[in-house]
Amino acid sequence: MVIISSNDKNEIEIKKKKCRRRKWFWIIKISLLAFLLSLLLSLFSEIILNKSNVVIAIILLIIFMLLNIFSDMLGLAITSCQIEILKQEQLEKRLYDRCIKLIKNSDKVSSLLCDVVGDICGILCGVSGTMISYIIMKHIFFSNVGFVLGALTSAVIAGLTVFFKAISKNYAVKNSTKIVKKTASFLLVLEKFKRRKNDKVC
Repeated sequence: MVIISSNDKNEIEIKKKKCRRRKWFWIIKISLLAFLLSLLLSLFSEIILNKSNVVIAIILLIIFMLLNIFSDMLGLAITSCQIEILKQEQLEKRLYDRCIKLIKNSDKVSSLLCDVVGDICGILCGVSGTMISYIIMKHIFFSNVGFVLGALTSAVIAGLTVFFKAISKNYAVKNSTKIVKKTASFLLVLEKFKRRKNDKVC
């Protein structure tokens, strides 16, 4: 039987409180980030779309849709990747450490990618779709036809997003280790570039 002293109990309680604070701090931070990003991107898209034509609106819609699908796929791949499988890979130490860090922080990474980036891009897809419908309706004199086109545009956007998300999720689960390795390699390249930039400034 293991006897835990009062000091040890206090230390455990302090650690638990710190852990809870970190979790709440992360939730507040990610919520604020989501709010600010959503506000900035919505303002940007509104300004661009209000002065644009159908072609630019469609290009922005495709960009937001691809970002939504890609971020969702990346978040799912990191969440579903298993450390045991990764250990079997013969990886360079820095790359391996970066992969492990991504997996251990999968809850935060997936929250950032799926909930923040993915959901915001999903909202912006809706904004772009609405603007496309509005531009089309301006050139149509029959209100019923304009209404049907608007509803059809929204349905097509939703259908395509769900279709490509289903494909990307299936790919993410089957190739999670490969995706995590590529993501970790990309992050290491960014870190190297950042260090070089800082060295030049110094």
